[in-house]
Amino acid sequence: MLQSPLARIAGPLAIVAGTLVILTRIVIMFTIPSDLEGVRAAVLSPLVAINSVASILAFALLALALVAIYEREAHAAGWLGVIGVGAALVGTVFMAGDWWYEAFAVPWMADVAPVVFETGAGGRLLIGGLASFALFSVGWVIFGVASLRARVFPAAISGAILVGGLLSGVAIAGAYLPGSVLFGLAIAWLGAWLMRPTMTTEDVGSAAAA
Repeated sequence: MLQSPLARIAGPLAIVAGTLVILTRIVIMFTIPSDLEGVRAAVLSPLVAINSVASILAFALLALALVAIYEREAHAAGWLGVIGVGAALVGTVFMAGDWWYEAFAVPWMADVAPVVFETGAGGRLLIGGLASFALFSVGWVIFGVASLRARVFPAAISGAILVGGLLSGVAIAGAYLPGSVLFGLAIAWLGAWLMRPTMTTEDVGSAAAA
């Protein structure tokens, strides 16, 4: 079956997106302190600024990788695959928006309205943030289930995407960070699997003749 140009680069896209997710989450683990005053100072640092922009790029590339990956299993995944890719795409877009806010709005507030870091998030802002994590988690869980049912990718990889997606939505005390690392590993693993050498029809005929 002919593949689109995007589907043909699904492997590299997944590897780059997964690796960026892993690296940016690790940086957050080791640079963001637990106290509010420390957080305010951290978000104004160049390292966190670069990492926040890299996070936007990570989730933008993840959205592209998702579409490319889905094309590889679209026929076998059926309607559950359609629902899964749609839900995961919406969740990933929301998450990219969340990190746009972290990259550009939060440092501005830390500079001109530091009182925000004393009161914490609330109201619609809190609801919107939690919704981003929840939509991302639900979307990738459905996509993982659809991939397991389609049996196009190895079950271990589809299962890792499911579990990683689920844990990535636990936005409590930074619990999403290790889950996101697992998720990024699963996406990068899938990318490496998609790039594995495959036997062509001619290779199969030659092997059979031998």
